[in-house]
Amino acid sequence: MKPEIAVVDTSPLIALAVMGLLPALRSLFNTVLVPSAVVRECLDDLSKPMAENIGGALANNLLIEQSAADQGYCELLAQVLDQGEAETIALAKEMNAMALLDEATARKIAAREGIDFAGSLYVLIRARQENLVPAVTPLLNKLLEHGYHLDKSLVRYVVEACGESL
Repeated sequence: MKPEIAVVDTSPLIALAVMGLLPALRSLFNTVLVPSAVVRECLDDLSKPMAENIGGALANNLLIEQSAADQGYCELLAQVLDQGEAETIALAKEMNAMALLDEATARKIAAREGIDFAGSLYVLIRARQENLVPAVTPLLNKLLEHGYHLDKSLVRYVVEACGESL
């Protein structure tokens, strides 16, 4: 059974757009929410990476923009996180959802707050397991081509978890 709701932060949203996995999110989750702060981070400057793809996914309702109700909690979290991460955690907590986060500090706070979380490579692995993509290696290469720095042991883990070889 697929998780009900995912709330996506900026870094995983852009990484998933780079890999062409935004449509796969709706196959893996019933609802995919993007906090308003994340939408601003991604779309305020349309020259930013993948802004057009993310805007299109929002326009086609693959992604749903939603603000966290508790802005005070967001402000508290924003003392140590950026605004997108803060609102992602706050909204995930409000919605009892999985937070998609790639940054270590945000993950530590999500864990402390009792929020389920995963990252963009989790989505890639799940997309491969559900046969939504034929292979992970070309998608990992796309991330590398776009300047993402991926730990070699993590890349090896993802590739091997999907039954592929480097």
